[in-house]
Amino acid sequence: MTRKYLTSRKHGGEDSKKGLRRGFTTGACAQAAARVAALTVAMGYVPCSMGDAEDSEFSCTTRGYVDLVLPNGEEVLLPMTMLGEGVASVIKDGGDDPDVTDGVEIVVCVEPRLDGKFSVDGAEGVGRVTLEGLPVKPGLAAINPVPMRYIRQEVRQILPRGADVTISIPEGDELAKRTFNPKLGIIGGLSILGTTGRVEPWSTRAYQESLLPQLDVARAAGYDEPMLVPGAKGESAALRAGFEPLAIVHTGNFAGMMLAAARERGISKVTLLGHASKLAKIARGDFDTHSRHSAMPLDVLAACAEAVGWSSERAQALMALPTTEAALRQLTGAGAEGAAVLDEAARRVAARVKEAYGVTASVMLTDSHGDIVGQA
Repeated sequence: MTRKYLTSRKHGGEDSKKGLRRGFTTGACAQAAARVAALTVAMGYVPCSMGDAEDSEFSCTTRGYVDLVLPNGEEVLLPMTMLGEGVASVIKDGGDDPDVTDGVEIVVCVEPRLDGKFSVDGAEGVGRVTLEGLPVKPGLAAINPVPMRYIRQEVRQILPRGADVTISIPEGDELAKRTFNPKLGIIGGLSILGTTGRVEPWSTRAYQESLLPQLDVARAAGYDEPMLVPGAKGESAALRAGFEPLAIVHTGNFAGMMLAAARERGISKVTLLGHASKLAKIARGDFDTHSRHSAMPLDVLAACAEAVGWSSERAQALMALPTTEAALRQLTGAGAEGAAVLDEAARRVAARVKEAYGVTASVMLTDSHGDIVGQA
């Protein structure tokens, strides 16, 4: 089926100021599929009509659209497929936001009950929570509270006598390996997420929100001083340094956001470990370390060199180097003099973190091999 994207009937026209299409969350898709599946139980399976049926493992399938009110109040139409009585699916459209879940099929099965009870669970491709600290308790399917509430609400309105709802994502197990789910202790598949029902195009918000639960998992596991790393290379270096996997928290380029979140959670001490080209930027107050917002920290290293006694001419020569890695090679080759420069850079990072967020930070700067070359 060619997937179509329909904007809110309440807010027609472009989906964003940039003309990019907004998408739908896995939660919205599960909500829509649950609504359709419940309707096929209440009203009977709608027979295939000419032009919309095709052979499948079911006797036939019927495709169309379902009306839905998202958690943010928008009224939308979503493409759906009725696979049989009590079974429906929705293909997730992420809009113009790059996401591993774009295009996945979310299948919902609804079985009626007569005792007024409702259950919602995950099956194939839906992850299961194994660690404390997330909004969902260990042992349960990774269906976050807002989608859970709206899925139950859709089914309850149509089948007030009760129902068992089961969600599956056929490709979910493999796709989940490309997300933070394994690190968060969500095993076996993807999560059903979304507080608004919408995915904003090309935004970093979803990525930022995926980082935050790591702090909760680390704290719930008893790690009161988490190890913050920019990414996979930092994590590898932290593991080699002897840190426990659950204590390691990725920050991406959002060091400031993660430090603020740590403080809000009552975490007063952290360890920062990562390549000097990222972390040294914090010494100048750049807590978003993306290259679009923060230049290479050669100026930081030059200032630190002068501070520990290098001549101005020698220190400024660092500024002429093409990359931070080139500067690191020069500094590490200078023995104790170079080590003093990198230790001073680490000290300044720690001081800036304390000043900006009130968090005490131990700082470890690494080179491209993950070796610690400066610390404070």
